[in-house]
Amino acid sequence: MTVDERGSATVGTDDAGHPPVDPDDLVHPPLRHNRDYAYLIAGGAVSSLGSRMSSLAFPLITLAATGSPFAVGLVAGATTMALVLIGLPAGALVDRWDRRRTMIAAAALGAAAYLSVAVAAFADHVTVPHLMLAAACGGVANSFYGPAEQVAVRHVVRKGDIPRAAVNNQVRSATAGLAGPPIGGALFGVARGLPMVADVLTYLVAIFCASRVRTPLPGTAAHEREALLPAIRTGLRFLFGHELLRTITLLSTVLNFAGTGLVVSVTITMQQRGTDPAWIGAVTSAMAVSMLVASLLSGRILQHLSVGLLMLLTPVVGAAAFTGMAFVHAPLVLMVLMACATFLLAPCNAAVVAVLTDRTPPDRLGRVMSADNVMSLVLTALAPATMGFLIGAAGGEEAMVAFAVLLLSGLVVLGFPRLMHMPAVVDPAGEAA
Repeated sequence: MTVDERGSATVGTDDAGHPPVDPDDLVHPPLRHNRDYAYLIAGGAVSSLGSRMSSLAFPLITLAATGSPFAVGLVAGATTMALVLIGLPAGALVDRWDRRRTMIAAAALGAAAYLSVAVAAFADHVTVPHLMLAAACGGVANSFYGPAEQVAVRHVVRKGDIPRAAVNNQVRSATAGLAGPPIGGALFGVARGLPMVADVLTYLVAIFCASRVRTPLPGTAAHEREALLPAIRTGLRFLFGHELLRTITLLSTVLNFAGTGLVVSVTITMQQRGTDPAWIGAVTSAMAVSMLVASLLSGRILQHLSVGLLMLLTPVVGAAAFTGMAFVHAPLVLMVLMACATFLLAPCNAAVVAVLTDRTPPDRLGRVMSADNVMSLVLTALAPATMGFLIGAAGGEEAMVAFAVLLLSGLVVLGFPRLMHMPAVVDPAGEAA
């Protein structure tokens, strides 16, 4: 199979009229029989679960030790700051270093940082500077582990299996998002340091899984390496110089910003209306369940919807559902609308990741994925504060409608016919599924 410059899949044939055998198919088995991929997805799944547990445990430990919401903000800000500051250099270094060793070193850093928090929590000697440092180390670990794993997956799976691998990543993320916080909260109820111990164990599992990958995952040869800053610029030039990738990245960043702000607005608005906290939690859970179900169905959804159509339907449906939530007070209806608003997020994310992974050369994939993550993170981090300001200035319903209108920026996809006709999944023969 070849892919022409306009992004449409074409099928080559041999002299006998049969599709040629992709060398990838000879080197890598299908996902269900791919041992290296199984280790990567298992290690990443356990690590994601641990991260979701610790994301709840950090504010709980901070609040229990200090009683200060401001301290909670400082610790959370340390994680975000580390992700933003180290993201671009991490991507360049991931492209330079051996990916297996990078994943192992990153997981080891996270394990050491969180173990120190567990020990401090059990000894009742928790301090805010210590928590900020540990949270920052966790952010650094994730900045290296995530892109390294993405590049490793690209090396161990067949090109035609990239969309399915992206779907599996969404399934594990949704599962971790649903299961991690309750488990972390339950462990915290037993002992303050117990969630961090559990996260350390998940890092150790990730280290074991990464060490068992047999496929060579080398970085760029020493004589071909660029200096760090030029390497970062090369990655950014590739991402923003490629019309297709630039469009997907910028649009996804704006939509993530609007979507994050809208989810926050639902919680704040329900609180202002005096809604029972149990119902607020139920509406949030409806989002998690909807994303998990959609993740499990993503494979089928990607077979029937193009990348552009997914990037169009996701924000348009979301805009309609969130606009309705601005004027609806019944919790059960809010749960249904929240589920509808977020249902297509997982398959849309899977399609975007698949395109970025497929269209980026493996030796630049770390930089491209890191740049995409950093851009999304910066705007997403600003979304809650922006929404809070708008709610205070104009009111909850008005702010929700304003952000819902911002979602309609997804209509810009209509101006890119290539995206609208690009299949998200390609079958082994090279034809759109």
